[in-house]
Formats: sequence, structure tokens, C-alpha cells
Amino acid sequence: MDNNKKLFEELLKADGIAPKGVSESERISFAKMLDQQLKQKQSKPIHRPNIWKTIMKNKITKLTTAAVVIIGIGLGITFLDKAATPAYAIEQTIEALEDVNSVYIEQIIREKGTLLNIKIWARRGRHGKFFFGDFRQEACDTGDIMIVNENENRTYYYNPSTNKAFIYEGLNATIGSFLDKNYFLHLQQKMEIVELEYAKDKITNKEVIILKYRVPILSKYEQSIEKSAVMTFDLETKLPIRWTSWDNPDFKGEPCFEWTLIKYNPELADDTFKFEIPENATVIKK
Repeated sequence: MDNNKKLFEELLKADGIAPKGVSESERISFAKMLDQQLKQKQSKPIHRPNIWKTIMKNKITKLTTAAVVIIGIGLGITFLDKAATPAYAIEQTIEALEDVNSVYIEQIIREKGTLLNIKIWARRGRHGKFFFGDFRQEACDTGDIMIVNENENRTYYYNPSTNKAFIYEGLNATIGSFLDKNYFLHLQQKMEIVELEYAKDKITNKEVIILKYRVPILSKYEQSIEKSAVMTFDLETKLPIRWTSWDNPDFKGEPCFEWTLIKYNPELADDTFKFEIPENATVIKK
């Protein structure tokens, strides 16, 4: 046990982390884990893997050393085994997004007691960004449709309840910056990690990483407010598959919105971003 304690401290020092920030109970827990692993693998040499260095040095894991150890114990991750679950870094998501040219999203929005189910299609623009590229949004509950066509430089909006079609010059609606690297770079710098864990997803049955975090957002009144969110990443692709956000820092109440499904590079019909004026609709040009 004493040897394991010493090994633990050496690992921390090698990665530039002060051992004094770890409690005695956490040292003991880590040592017990090592003892158990060594008994199971007496015939195998011990290697110090890259996973430890990755977990400690990547900006996304602004967790304390103790938290990392607790996650490892709770999920059976062997930090001294090359076959261990790989560490996650937000840079991997940024890199994976470079191969994404289009998305399909199913979204739930809650606003002032109203719940809306939304479907979204988006495609990167000529400048390589998702915001202000081609965009289509359909409200499943009301039938409202909004289409942004980059080639035509127009935004279309149709309200079936009034049978009015609005045509705007310019690209006036967007999916936002979520799928661009700048969003994740901002997240990397500003977020406070509440929890980072590995799990098996109950919906897809895939291995996932679940990130719970708080992040300051600048409001329309130029005041900084803190929001909380949960993002689920596919461990294999490193891409987000779900995203839930609250308008408070404590994950309280119903979330203000949820991306319940995110599909990458879906097949898009030729008319996905084309707008056809419905019969007898009143056309209003802006």
C-alpha cells in the first residue's frame, strides 16, 4: 500500500500537479484500486499510460485530481493499463467537426409555458461556417417553416395559420455557432466542469461521455448570466449526440431547450433549402 501511495504521488509530480491537493482518503482509495489491479495482472508489467497525462493536461478536464481518481474507481477505468477507456479532450470534438458538412437536428424549445417541437436541417456555408449557410426549420406543432438559401441570399418564412409567406433579402436566420470550432474553443476557456463521466447510453447503447457544465453567457442587456448544460458525446466519433440547456446555473426545472437528436452528414433532398410558395398564400416582401 505504501508503494502505491508513493507511485500515486510520483504520477502527480511528473504531470506538474501538487500532491498536497489530494486527501489521505483519496490516496488510500487509489492505492486499493492499484492493489486490486496488480493482483489481477501479476504476470504483466506496469506501464504508465498516456491517458494519465492526457487527463491531467487537457483544458477540458479542469477537474481536481481527486475527481479524476473517483471517476476511475467508480467506472473501473484502469489508468495503468493501455487497454483502458480513452481520455476525452474537447480538441477531439473540434477536429471531428471538420468532417461535418451538414446536420439534422430534432429540438424541443420551452418558452413561457409553451413547448415547441422543431426539426432543423443545416449545411455549411461557402465561408466554411454553419451559421449563415443553408438552413431549414420546421415547427412540428404549428407547421411554420423558415428557410435560408445562401445562393439566393434570401430568407423565407411561411405561417400556415395566416397563409402568409414572407420573403426577406439576406440571410436572417441561422443554426448558430454550436457546430463551429469557435463555440467549443469558447466553451473550453469559459466553462466550469461540474461532472465528466463515461457511461453506456441508454438510447443508442453506445459508449458515451457525459459532460455537465456551467458557462457564462452575455445577455442582451450586456450582463453576464450563468447557464448550465449537459452535453453527451459519442466516445467513438467524439461528436455531440444530445445537448440540454437550462437558463440557470443549477440544472433546475425544465430545460429551456433540448437537442434530442443530432445526425451528421445526412442525405439531403435537392429541395431541402428551396422554398415553394404555397397556393393562394399572401406574399410579403421585406
